[in-house]
Amino acid sequence: ASCAESCGIEGADYAGSFGITTNSDKADGVNLTFVTENKYSTNYGSRLFVMDSEDTYKMFRLKNREFTVDVDSGSLICGLNGTL
Repeated sequence: ASCAESCGIEGADYAGSFGITTNSDKADGVNLTFVTENKYSTNYGSRLFVMDSEDTYKMFRLKNREFTVDVDSGSLICGLNGTL
């Protein structure tokens, strides 16, 4: 099973407050929105931590491997830093 099939986002309103959603069109990851506006505030930046167990973060060993990220910086407003 892929990560998106066996993992879930739970515990808070991640989509509404932080702009974090599962990648349902491909079922292979997550989408992170940089600016998220909601009823009470505007959140700039989203950060995601991947857990390996309930109390251990996932360690990615990337030697001679690849970690791919697609970034759409075309909609960033002037003055925002879209660094990854």
